[in-house]
Amino acid sequence: MFARRLGAMTTYIDSLKRLLFFKLAVIYLRYLIGFAFVFASIIKIKGDRFTSISPSEPIGYFFEALYQSGFYWNFLGWSQFIAGALMMTQRFATVGTLMFLPIILNVFMITHAIDFGMGTPVITTLMLLGTLFLLAWDYQKWTILFKRDHSIHVDLTGKPKDNFMHHPVWTVAGVIFVLMATIPWLFDFHQLFIWAIAMLSVGAGAFVIVLYNVRRGEGPVKREHPGISG
Repeated sequence: MFARRLGAMTTYIDSLKRLLFFKLAVIYLRYLIGFAFVFASIIKIKGDRFTSISPSEPIGYFFEALYQSGFYWNFLGWSQFIAGALMMTQRFATVGTLMFLPIILNVFMITHAIDFGMGTPVITTLMLLGTLFLLAWDYQKWTILFKRDHSIHVDLTGKPKDNFMHHPVWTVAGVIFVLMATIPWLFDFHQLFIWAIAMLSVGAGAFVIVLYNVRRGEGPVKREHPGISG
């Protein structure tokens, strides 16, 4: 019964992979979640406090304890940065999502265990659900870890099924987003409107370029596992 339902779910996911809307949803969700945590990681990497809330408050006490932990505070920042950056590259998004899952699960539990108000728990819940959706989308890349060795067959001779999802422009855009996420912290940049417009332009420009190239039949031809698309 479980195997039948699992098979039905994977078949449904495969059907979604044929729709442009869901392809774009996956690509930009990777950008969105990855960007949020790369942006939030820089302050920890720099060794600064995350909040100005008084330690007399439960939230302030919690973050102050993490801040006072020293290099562990930096470690949290680097973990978030690496996972978020990998997600935004698209090329290594599955590795980034697998790395990100325990991080966002931990954040989810913290925001529900401590009184963060109404907004933050909702946001972390949505981010967790989004991460689970991204893992479900990439199920063909990691479910092999749960198969017996004698049942594994790897074929590296096939072409990618989806030139749209694998186009290198998405990776270039992801690298640009990583750099843009660090600009406000590293260069004390406060022109947030210009920053936001630039990011929207990069995201929209990447879509136009990829769509144009793929429709002209100039998508990438790198060889990958035939079952992997996304």
